[in-house]
Amino acid sequence: MEVPVTLNQSTPVLAKKPKLKKVNKKLLKVLAIIFGIFLLIGIFLFLFIYLPGKDLLNQVNATKTVAQKLQQSISDKDLAQSKIVLEELNQQVSLIDNKFQKLSFLKYIPKAKDYYHDGQNLLQIGHDALETGNIVIQAVEPYQDFLGLKGAATSSAKTTEDRITFLTESVESLLPHLDSIDKKVSDIDTLINQIDITRYPANYKNIAIHQDFNQAKEIISQAKNIVSEGKPILTKTSWLLGKDDPRNYLIIFQNDGELRPSGGFWTAYSSIKVSNGKITPGTSSNIYDLDDKLSSTTIAPRIIKSYHINVPYLNLRDSNLSPEFPVDAQIFLDGYYKAMGTKTKFDAVIALDTNVLVDLVRVLGKLDTTVGTFTVDPDPRCDGCPKIIYDLEWIAGRPRDYIEKDRKGFLGPLMHALLTNAMGSEKSKMAPLAQAFFTNIYQKHILFYFADPEIQTAAESANISGHIVQTDSNTDYLHLNDANFASAKSNIFITQKIKHEITTKNGEIEHKVSVTYTNPSKASNCNLEKGDLCLNAPTYRDMFRFYLPTGSQLIKMTGSEVEPVKYEELGKQVFEGFYGNKYPLYAMSNTKVTIQYTSPIKASKDYTLYLQKQPGTKAVEYEIVVNGQAQETFSWVADKTIKLSL
Repeated sequence: MEVPVTLNQSTPVLAKKPKLKKVNKKLLKVLAIIFGIFLLIGIFLFLFIYLPGKDLLNQVNATKTVAQKLQQSISDKDLAQSKIVLEELNQQVSLIDNKFQKLSFLKYIPKAKDYYHDGQNLLQIGHDALETGNIVIQAVEPYQDFLGLKGAATSSAKTTEDRITFLTESVESLLPHLDSIDKKVSDIDTLINQIDITRYPANYKNIAIHQDFNQAKEIISQAKNIVSEGKPILTKTSWLLGKDDPRNYLIIFQNDGELRPSGGFWTAYSSIKVSNGKITPGTSSNIYDLDDKLSSTTIAPRIIKSYHINVPYLNLRDSNLSPEFPVDAQIFLDGYYKAMGTKTKFDAVIALDTNVLVDLVRVLGKLDTTVGTFTVDPDPRCDGCPKIIYDLEWIAGRPRDYIEKDRKGFLGPLMHALLTNAMGSEKSKMAPLAQAFFTNIYQKHILFYFADPEIQTAAESANISGHIVQTDSNTDYLHLNDANFASAKSNIFITQKIKHEITTKNGEIEHKVSVTYTNPSKASNCNLEKGDLCLNAPTYRDMFRFYLPTGSQLIKMTGSEVEPVKYEELGKQVFEGFYGNKYPLYAMSNTKVTIQYTSPIKASKDYTLYLQKQPGTKAVEYEIVVNGQAQETFSWVADKTIKLSL
């Protein structure tokens, strides 16, 4: 008899149930182990990374608050308070260091160790910076009265001679401190260059990490250069102030309203004598008087013939054609000696432009002189330029219907009044005056040339002589030099904006530099018969030269109405152009010059570009773009080193 088959009697189904339970148990066990591991990792991360990290972050934030207090005390020029806050900040950094050590196990973990080492470097930078701050305070503390710092105990009623004597005696005593500062700043520079900022995001919570870091690197690099390169000239302070023998200086006024290669049109000069720190003014006159005495019959060189209208001979006033100020200064000295027939030899030539006068008078409030009272209040007659600029241009340049032989002999009385007012000022103004003076040297509104080769070498080392810098074979270089030929004082109004595009391909570097010149102001009435002051010419004529590394190859130049002129000069490859006859820059308009070229410098992770600023120029808005990506935008006010990873 057949037995009916039913599903309940299916033996295969019944046979699989125990196996499924066994698999489920194994799966649950594996999941439990994984969960346990994650739990352990979570606990580990919480205990050893999150909590220490959070604690570290809180400590960093607390330290930032103290750092802001230090910044405020420095801004207040309060040396005593700075010392107190500096010690507090030192304690805070030590606390950060202790908390950071709790994360020391990270140095054994791949990838994480790189970030840990960056943290170590930053902490060491903090320690070195604080030590440097203490050294600086110790160095300047004996001279806080002279510097006008808050808390100085002595009276401000010092004579000019007292102040200069004190300066003479004190500066050289700073040199031993400079050695210590030099070492610390060099250590900081080394440490910060070991940090690879590309490991971090470019921006985080509205903080431009890459840009801020690169700016910090540049500031440290500049500080390193200033300290190390400035020491040789500082050792000559007693010599400069005539402590051993009197020094004779020739001061040239460069009118940057009419820009020339060395910084401005040579318009006036003055002599001073310095003996044991005491300054005695000498002669003062204008450049035209020297030219009248010389009566030059020297045929004008190519540049003058090509771009200067109706100037067949080379006059002394047009002789600063080189961007190398020492070359121009020696030409001026030779012309002066020939014209004056004097036996007095000058120890140095000092050039200054209007920016120096504006900055110093801004600190003083006003300047009373025998040729007038000057202020820096905005003057509507020149679209808000400082009143001292308009007044000096009026004294020196307004049309007359009579002969005035010494119309540009204002420099002597002006410089005498400026020096007397500055050194006799109340102590609260001493630090701002010193800052304005050194800022103008840094930004090349003051240039120095020394007849003594040893001191000239020291000046070039400190980069205060306006010489064209010679970079090493691995450093790229760019210097833009403009010359205003017979376009009134239009550079008072003209601004520049540069876009520098860098493209790399197979290790080669191609540059495209676009310079936009803008004249936003209305033209002056330059009808001489009307007697108005012609400041802003209706049309602007400009010779421009790009100084680049030797071996650079020009691809294309636009914006020039002449064919590019190519030659080597001062150890650089030069590409020269001009606009102004056919296609000038009109008032209330703009024009653009573009140059494309290849550089002999190869692309690398440590690519360096040195930008050398022309003396006498205003701040230039400068943008750098690498392979289509914007890298940095900054205000170009002084020589600048750019480091990129290409």
